[in-house]
Amino acid sequence: MTETVKLSHRLEYAAVQGVVQTIGNLPLGLATGTSAGIARLAGRLRPLRKRAERNVAFAMPEIDVAGRRAIVTGMLDSLTRTLIEYCYLQEFIAQPDRISVVGVEHLDAARSAGQGAVLATGHFGNWEMIRVAFAQQGWPPALIYRRFNNPLFDRFAMKAMGAIDAPLFHKGRRGAMGMLRHVRGGGAALILTDQRFSRAPEIPFFGHPAKTSLGAAEIALNHGAALLPVRAERLGRSSRFQVVIEPPLPVEGRTAEDVTADINARVEAWARARPEQYFWMHNRWGKVLPVNS
Repeated sequence: MTETVKLSHRLEYAAVQGVVQTIGNLPLGLATGTSAGIARLAGRLRPLRKRAERNVAFAMPEIDVAGRRAIVTGMLDSLTRTLIEYCYLQEFIAQPDRISVVGVEHLDAARSAGQGAVLATGHFGNWEMIRVAFAQQGWPPALIYRRFNNPLFDRFAMKAMGAIDAPLFHKGRRGAMGMLRHVRGGGAALILTDQRFSRAPEIPFFGHPAKTSLGAAEIALNHGAALLPVRAERLGRSSRFQVVIEPPLPVEGRTAEDVTADINARVEAWARARPEQYFWMHNRWGKVLPVNS
């Protein structure tokens, strides 16, 4: 599908490329550290942190104002590092010591079964490191993602993520069918489950109903694929990670809603344990009332 490239798209892309070309020529540690420092300073501006602080308060009302601010500052640090790290995927692939993997036995069992696997994750840590880690284990997972509104950004993202030799699909009917074929052929697919889908059922997340796609659960239920919760946790303020592959979630004899509730519970547990590594900017619950700060 060919999309119209507007002047505004070109101007946005040129501005971002100016930053990317400057930062991308620096060593990884310097690039991420410098960018994260700038993000921490910019994050003092109330408009940049308003939604995130509101979401943290809605999800975890027991956390006070100072705690919310610290979480959002840490989130901006981690998120900025994640964005910059996309420019260095080849370096991560070439340096396997940057990523340790826990739970390889679950990966091996799923691959040996030959029925494919759905890797259920959320916007936590650097989710792209899951694909890097699985590629290093010889089983690179496909990825399905929402197309960027700016087609120039989308092409750039496709090229960057293409450093990992695995299929990339846009969300939509064609992408879903392509990913399903990949899994049915014995492949793995990474699905980020924690975005709001307007037509999806409401599944509890932090004790509140959140519209959540059933896609990951339905693939596992209908096609016998293993359903593995996986997270890529950042180690400190660095570009080193621990990828944790959890035991497969039980699906037989259950509904997609029940299985999806288990997935939400896993992502919630990760976010509660390391809230500064979770992406709190999504409009996850729809309209959330402002909080005092």
